[in-house]
Parts: sequence; C-alpha cells; structure tokens
Amino acid sequence: MTFFNALAALWSKSKYIYRAFAWLAIPVILSSYVFVNSAFAQSRQNGEAGVKVQQSMGLIIGERVPQDFWTREHLFYNEGDTVRGTLERFKGKLLVLDFWATWCGACRKNFSNLESLQKDYPDDLAFVLVNPAKYKDSYAKVNDCYNNMLSQTGGTTLASIILDEQLVAQFPHYLIPHYVWISKNGFIKAFTGSGWTLREAIEFQISQEGL
Repeated sequence: MTFFNALAALWSKSKYIYRAFAWLAIPVILSSYVFVNSAFAQSRQNGEAGVKVQQSMGLIIGERVPQDFWTREHLFYNEGDTVRGTLERFKGKLLVLDFWATWCGACRKNFSNLESLQKDYPDDLAFVLVNPAKYKDSYAKVNDCYNNMLSQTGGTTLASIILDEQLVAQFPHYLIPHYVWISKNGFIKAFTGSGWTLREAIEFQISQEGL
C-alpha cells in the first residue's frame, strides 16, 4: 500500500489524519534546518573568500554562539524587581530565546505553553524571554504586563531580559514572536515562530544526540 493509499484510508478518521500529518511534519521541518544551515554556511564561506562579512548580519544557523554570549550581563526582570545576570546558568540545556513585546498579543498567548514545557523538562530545557529596547517597553510596562496580564493567562515564572540591545543585534528579525533555538552544545539550531514550540518538536530536539 502506498503512502497516499494509506492516507486515503485514514481520511474518514479525522483525528488520525491530523496526528499523522503532525508526526510527519516534525522531522521534515526540523531536518530542513540542516539544508538551511548548509546553504547559509556556504554563503558565509563564499563571503569570507572575497567580501568582508559584517557582524551586523547576525549569527546564523549552524554557528556556535560566541563565548561572551554566555558571560555578558543582561538586565533580568524577576518578580517585580530587576537583577543583572548572565545566560551561563542555562548552559547545557536546550535554550530557546523568545523575542517579545508587551503589546504583542501573539507573544503573550503562548507564554503559558512555554511555562508548562519548561516545568516538564527542568533539566533539559529553558525559555528566556527577550524584550528589546527598540520595542519601546519600559520597566513599568513590563511590570504591568506581568502583574495584570500574565497573572491571568500564565507565564509569570518565565525569566525575561528587558531593555535588550545586544541579543537583538546578534539575532535580528522582523516579526515577533521570534524564537532562537540554541542546542545544549551552544549551536544555533533554528529560528522559528510560535507555531514550533510544539511539545513534539521540543522532545525531538532534546532526544537528538549532539545537542
């Protein structure tokens, strides 16, 4: 029986067809990052051969984050207060940076899902919210968002870097939410939107050797 015949046989059972598509899509999408990585790596190599690559281009898939990525200090929002700290405590986990703004409803909507996933995999997974200064959020706006919005919808336990200028320069983007997936070994695995914080995708990444 061919794949399409099997698919047709499942068509009348909608719950099975959606599940089949989900499991098929996860390895296809994630494995496509390998192709993207190869393409970007080739472009970077070609650029180094004849054209100087500017740092403003940002880091790309397949690169290892620089050492100062872990040791550079950031301003973290923590339960109504602010504290300076580094990302070093997340080293050795699958780290997902989530660029967001208080005015982004699509960003806030997914926080409860991130919070649940992080609680389920405390030793292997960390989500860190990143609120760039260019999105014009102040401490007061972030504090109000946590107290009056996230307290109702979920996500108050997620750590957030605020007034960021460094990470957004390393990982430039146009749309939010924007996720940067960094492996246990410090390699950039993917850039995605909120749709790929699915539990299956997280489990797939955590289970891979060489993370």
